[in-house]
Amino acid sequence: MESRCEGCTRPQIGANFRTCRAGGGTGMHTRTDQVRGNGIRQFFRNSRSFVLGAGIGSGMTARAAERAGADFVLALNAGRFRAMGGSSPASILPIRNCNEFVAGFGRTEILTSTKLPVFVGVCTFDPRLDIDRWLERIISWGFSGVTNFPSVIHIDDYRRSLLEKCGLGYEREIELLVKAAKRGLMTIAYTRTRSEAKRMVEAGTEAICINFNLNRSIEDGSDPSMSLAELAARTSAVARVAQSFNKNVVCLLGGGPVTKPDELLGICRETGVQGFIGGSSLDRVPLEMSVLEVTSGFKTIHLLREKVDLLERQLQLSGFRHGVIAQSSVMKRTLESARRLGASSHPVLVWGEAGSGKRRIASLVHAFSDRKHVKAALFHCRPGPAIATVGALFGAEREENTKRQLSLLETSSNTAVLLLHVDQLSRDGQERLADYLETGTFTLLNGLTVLRSTARIIATATVARGAGLQSVICPRLLALFAGLDIEMPALPDRLEDLPQLIQHFTAEAKGDSNAQMLGMENSAFLALAGHHWPGNLRELRQIVNQLVTLPDTHITSEVLRPLLNTSPPTKPTAPFSEREWIIDGLKRNRLHRGKTARSLGLSRKTLYNKIKKLRILE
Repeated sequence: MESRCEGCTRPQIGANFRTCRAGGGTGMHTRTDQVRGNGIRQFFRNSRSFVLGAGIGSGMTARAAERAGADFVLALNAGRFRAMGGSSPASILPIRNCNEFVAGFGRTEILTSTKLPVFVGVCTFDPRLDIDRWLERIISWGFSGVTNFPSVIHIDDYRRSLLEKCGLGYEREIELLVKAAKRGLMTIAYTRTRSEAKRMVEAGTEAICINFNLNRSIEDGSDPSMSLAELAARTSAVARVAQSFNKNVVCLLGGGPVTKPDELLGICRETGVQGFIGGSSLDRVPLEMSVLEVTSGFKTIHLLREKVDLLERQLQLSGFRHGVIAQSSVMKRTLESARRLGASSHPVLVWGEAGSGKRRIASLVHAFSDRKHVKAALFHCRPGPAIATVGALFGAEREENTKRQLSLLETSSNTAVLLLHVDQLSRDGQERLADYLETGTFTLLNGLTVLRSTARIIATATVARGAGLQSVICPRLLALFAGLDIEMPALPDRLEDLPQLIQHFTAEAKGDSNAQMLGMENSAFLALAGHHWPGNLRELRQIVNQLVTLPDTHITSEVLRPLLNTSPPTKPTAPFSEREWIIDGLKRNRLHRGKTARSLGLSRKTLYNKIKKLRILE
């Protein structure tokens, strides 16, 4: 924000000012006056001091450069283009009014963001530039110095020759710096050749910046157009010429292929330059590296999150998170189907034998859905009067002495309805359910009112072993569940889960998740594996509940026999002999002995001994 002190015509910018006595005024001036008087000259005159300048284009970079120890900053259009995602070569292109552009962000961002001396880059090959008038404005804005950037030294020889013929060449840049010095501004001259350095020093320039080309890109890893060795040789030659005319001139190195401090150290040792002006090496290269590192860090967190999600999904599919044991391949496929169907909005039918865990899987489908945060409604489809079954599910029209009965579909529109034993729903109820699944609407019992609901249907159906769904569900309703059903395996089809199921029911019966597994002999496991399991998981839970109450925790087939309600076989049948039992376990686990031992409830050593004794692998 500009202000003028009383009795003085010089506008002031920023908060860093001193008392003004010019013209008897009583206002304040910026510390620019002090800088022009002796500030940055102290760096130039002290041969032991290494001067660092930052050619930048934003206030944020200016603040960072000051905190990092830079001695001065240069407001350059190249720095602004880099901050905008462009590149330094854009600085010589006539894509906008360069001087107004630099003055704009230099005044509003850089001058207000740093206490360091600020040089402003001036483009003299702009034919519209009035050097004298522009320098007065630069002084009024509070800049400490001027530099000839962009310069014709960065333009190819042919186009530069055209500018030289028009009077817009290097001589005009020398004129700019000479006039700036006469007005008390500090000057830094960009040079590339020995003749350019000689002309600038003879004109009285205090410091020259030897600048050959632009930084190499870190994105493509391309080699610089000039090696560090060549850079050192050419810089040394230019510096010798400049100091032969004025031994006090300060020679600074500008940009080039230097991108790292250790590279600059080697150049300084060989050439004796007293400072460095960094552009891309101070803003674009560090910024790109920082963004790369930070982004990679966040991406790594994302990848770790994906791994955690994968592990959580595996945990879900293993069943332990939802109280479902699933070590067998058939149960893993069942849980994968539950996850896949749960993510959709379609109705789902879970069917299987009594006691096989249909209700648990139906609940799991809801837990995998986007409605999992709202508790699902539960409805038992038991035989009974229509008003108590169909009426409760679909609602009933009011009669003379009764109010209208609300339907479960109405009250559960934002969640799912778990229809247990839909096979026991009357034929009329099944037809009404088919209508709802087709249209999303339903009709009240004993009435004509049509209502709409978005409640999701997740149904279960009990099917006897060896039978099909066609025997319990009407064809029209069954067709609507085609491809949207999950078949629950019977316990005899998932014997790999038997040890984990026993452990799970043991912990459940004892109320202790760390409860030790029941001590069972091999004969007991053989008896369990050979059982028909008409009641499936429900029957196994009942048996385990009885076993945990026994005083003797050493379980044998003799202990199990009365619980299984079977008589001792006269001789072992081939399918359930110990040898075949172990061979079957090895087949299921692809001959992995450790997994086989765990699935059979044996120790690894016991399994090895039995394989050797029964000569299974011979």
